[in-house]
Amino acid sequence: MIKITVGIIARNEEKNISETLKKVLNQSLDCSKYEVLVVDGNSDDKTREIAEKILKSSKISYKVLNEHDFGFYGHCFARNLVIDNSAETADYIAYTDADCLVDKKWLETLYRSILQSDDDVAGAGGPRLIAKTDNKTEMIINSLITSFIASGANPAFHSRNIKYVKSIANYNAIYKKSIISKFRYDKSLIMSDDNELNFRLRKAGYLFLNVPEAKIWHHETGSIKEFASNMFKYGVNISNTVKKHRSMITINVPLTTLFIAYIILLIPLYYFLGFITLIPMGLYILFAILVFFEVFMRTKSLYSVLVFILLPVEHVAYGLGVYSNLIRH
Repeated sequence: MIKITVGIIARNEEKNISETLKKVLNQSLDCSKYEVLVVDGNSDDKTREIAEKILKSSKISYKVLNEHDFGFYGHCFARNLVIDNSAETADYIAYTDADCLVDKKWLETLYRSILQSDDDVAGAGGPRLIAKTDNKTEMIINSLITSFIASGANPAFHSRNIKYVKSIANYNAIYKKSIISKFRYDKSLIMSDDNELNFRLRKAGYLFLNVPEAKIWHHETGSIKEFASNMFKYGVNISNTVKKHRSMITINVPLTTLFIAYIILLIPLYYFLGFITLIPMGLYILFAILVFFEVFMRTKSLYSVLVFILLPVEHVAYGLGVYSNLIRH
């Protein structure tokens, strides 16, 4: 009997979807206990065709949906489609993304963790590790995103010996269907899926288990331009969630917006205030150097010097995304 629906959302992932599905289909958990549901975001490549072909040749129950056929778009809408189209017998909804590679024991580990949990636990999640790649730019971007220093020791990227976390990233998560069906994802936010949902669940008194043993390896873009575009979108989306829930604001939002203002006003500030104006820039450079050394120690690659480009690109694009959304609305 199917107990878990594994939802995978994808868009234009023909280069990754095959490997992702093969890992999901090759789980240590009995294949009769879970199904796979792929929701495609109206891809204009062969994502759906590849997914259908691989899943059809497996022994696991599956569905492949195109969210365009249901009249909307975005991560939140796609994740709701997973809930709505999951097997009636499924008690749990697990999520990963089409650019992720899950460990062989990934689903079994999450399932066993939440199966034994208390009633006030809504879900469980594990860390994001870096997928192997021959693309050095992708490797450095991925290392930067998951940097201990740059991420502020985010438990989503670094395994910690703690029982509960504030949020679980939906590229590596499992929820109790009975709970998530009531709260659902806010489709008006388009992409701000897991953070906003987890915030509402936590506000209602629910907890999230930290399961470091449930491992996934995440691919990233190998394009600096696409990286900047993604950071801009994140800025737009996080400002949407902050508008809805003022208490969701994190230090990233004011810091990045102040960073943009500082860069714009640097010359006039220096004219009026002199050398003292350069102190924040000096601190930022020191921060970049520390991140560079961390990334270099992890990758052992001279390409780590890209950090000095990627870090300001990340912060400027993110900050502009926040500003853009605030100005439009």
